[in-house]
Amino acid sequence: MSAMPSNHPRIAVTADPELGDALARVRMATGTKEADATLVRRLAVEGARVELEAGRDRRAAAQALFTSMDSGGFDLDLDAIDRLNELRDAE
Repeated sequence: MSAMPSNHPRIAVTADPELGDALARVRMATGTKEADATLVRRLAVEGARVELEAGRDRRAAAQALFTSMDSGGFDLDLDAIDRLNELRDAE
């Protein structure tokens, strides 16, 4: 019996057409020749990092907007926005 490449538990990923197309697009764009499982793992790890960074960036952008609004550095006419919303809703 051959040794397993890892003692970590495995997860099953269904190799449906959508996943196959996604992997093919990555291979075409990057030229990688990684095995499917290796590529899926790398994309999952890198994707998680990118998603977490994007979430932090969104929160930071929202906080910067609120800070700007609180300090008067962002001129927002809420009455005009309400009027536009009322016009839109009346249509």
